[in-house]
Amino acid sequence: MFAKTAAFPLFATPVWGFDLPEDQAGPINAGLLDLLERWFTPRPALKPGETWQTTHDLHERAEFAPLLPFVQGAVDSVLEALALRERTWLITGCWANINPAGGFHPPHIHPNNLVSGVYYLQTPPNADSIVFHDPRPQAQLLQPATTRAVPETQAEIQVEAKPGRMVLFPSWLRHSVRPNYGNQERVSISFNVMLDDYATRCSAPVWKGFREDGTRA
Repeated sequence: MFAKTAAFPLFATPVWGFDLPEDQAGPINAGLLDLLERWFTPRPALKPGETWQTTHDLHERAEFAPLLPFVQGAVDSVLEALALRERTWLITGCWANINPAGGFHPPHIHPNNLVSGVYYLQTPPNADSIVFHDPRPQAQLLQPATTRAVPETQAEIQVEAKPGRMVLFPSWLRHSVRPNYGNQERVSISFNVMLDDYATRCSAPVWKGFREDGTRA
């Protein structure tokens, strides 16, 4: 009927996944899990649904050093994929999360950052995903029944979480973690990244106008 058809993935939102080699992920995870076990023994009291979190300077600790090259490689890959002109960046915050039974993270974003990421140390079967939410609220105005899952029209998309996997995403993308319905703790490392010296090198206009003499700058 048609000479040609095409579907255009307009305004796509990328999420990137990186799996560490098993022989390297194992020792890294064991070292970080040991640190967190010492950090949270005994476990502080929590209200129902809450989670344990470290301070935001985890990336400055020696135990984090073996993971740092993988974070750097993943972030560099993302900035290259985005074709950014300036690619000098820094970690603005890095912390660990321990979700006990019933622990969860409600939908949220990470303001004033460019890219956010999470690395998984331990994921029980009933807490083995991260949920990303459609950032287009008007897209949910009409939701006819479908015969199969279509990522382009889903209000939520789950990405599998497993030990040794790192997931990076735009910091503005709303995401959440559903309650841990198992008895084993879910443990992950979260971090935020921002371009270094953004105001000086990236906030200036990228276009040039005319000088007072009428010539282009």
